[in-house]
Amino acid sequence: MKKIYFLILAFVISFANAQTEGVLVLNEGGAGSNTAEISLINNQSVVTNNYYKIKNNNAVLGDTAQDIKIFGDKIFVVLNISNQIKVINKSDFTLITTISTNLNNPRYIAFNGNKAYVTNWGSGSSTTDDYVAVFNLNNYTHETNISVGNGPEKIFSKNNKLYVLLKGGYGLNQFMDIINTTNNTVESQVNVGNSPNSIFEKDNLLYIMSSGDPYSATSFGRLTVYNTTTQSVASSTTFPVGVKPSYMDTDGTNIYYMNEASIYKTPIASPSITTSPIAVTPITVNSYGTAYGFNVVNNKIYAADPSGYVAAGKIYTYDLQGSLLNTFTVTSLPNQIIAYNSASLSTVENSKASKLSIYPNPSSNKFFVQGLNSGNVQVYDLNGRMVINTQYSENGIDVSTLSKGVYVVNITDKSNSFSEKLIIK
Repeated sequence: MKKIYFLILAFVISFANAQTEGVLVLNEGGAGSNTAEISLINNQSVVTNNYYKIKNNNAVLGDTAQDIKIFGDKIFVVLNISNQIKVINKSDFTLITTISTNLNNPRYIAFNGNKAYVTNWGSGSSTTDDYVAVFNLNNYTHETNISVGNGPEKIFSKNNKLYVLLKGGYGLNQFMDIINTTNNTVESQVNVGNSPNSIFEKDNLLYIMSSGDPYSATSFGRLTVYNTTTQSVASSTTFPVGVKPSYMDTDGTNIYYMNEASIYKTPIASPSITTSPIAVTPITVNSYGTAYGFNVVNNKIYAADPSGYVAAGKIYTYDLQGSLLNTFTVTSLPNQIIAYNSASLSTVENSKASKLSIYPNPSSNKFFVQGLNSGNVQVYDLNGRMVINTQYSENGIDVSTLSKGVYVVNITDKSNSFSEKLIIK
């Protein structure tokens, strides 16, 4: 009987300490309704809606969730109408603090060193009060504002530069502002096409997707490739008549984008405009638009359906060839999907019980794991995107194709679960 009791106790303890893995869905909620929320879809395809409320004693997340990012051991949620940023503990999903100063119509967030950078539209329909707010992540205090062009949206950080897409806010814009973080000034501006909506980086090249003017019958999408080494446009491709792509993401090898309800795919190495979609989603195309969100996470494609802006949102999941895998019901207006692993980086790094360590760190070619003979190795970038998923061997893990920056390495074998920061130099 004692043996059975201890086996049950061990199982309960193991279950309680188990990592939660899957994806987080950010649900915007209706404007002014204070119904923003987060849904968890775990790796067993089980949906838990109102995940923030469940983990925070029924507390409300806020009004109009615009952006969600994971940085280190924390989750940052930008709330547009609330003019707040909620900082959440990644391991147990409890609220750490709320940033509510020097935010005015906040939109998206990026990180560089110990700083957070948040795009803001400013007040009303003014085109001259838009800015990027800078916060110190050591104490969450505001440091300064950086004036930018009208309607700053997506923001991407690389080395000492910030690349800010100017969508136009209440109007229309077609530029990308480039900020030097050493002096917090805009040092240049690049034309990337009307209404830029998406950006990612691969091998020192930025890929920027623009939709075109939604109200013009002669303005269509554009794919701009920008070289961050030479700080110049490498190429610019205009989509054919009638194509106004709304979203873009990548799995590290291919570009995936949406036009109306269809999903398209093209190689990063030689991007081309294709007329044959790999999938057509059930999302209704009407005057309100098409999908409300689109992400490629852990080798799956996720398309978010606003369900006519009145019903519970849907998430359609596809494999990378375009076959429908699953349909999930979430809450109101899902707009982003990111990878999630509840393992606490700081807890694991400081654990004396762990006998694993990564070396060399920083690395530029490959890294090894001291104390590990075999196991699964996953490397995530700071946007939560898995960039490496492989089995460990004595030859180490090749990271020569990764861009410079900070990554998180997750290692699992039959007796270990370990996470550590990795710096690629």
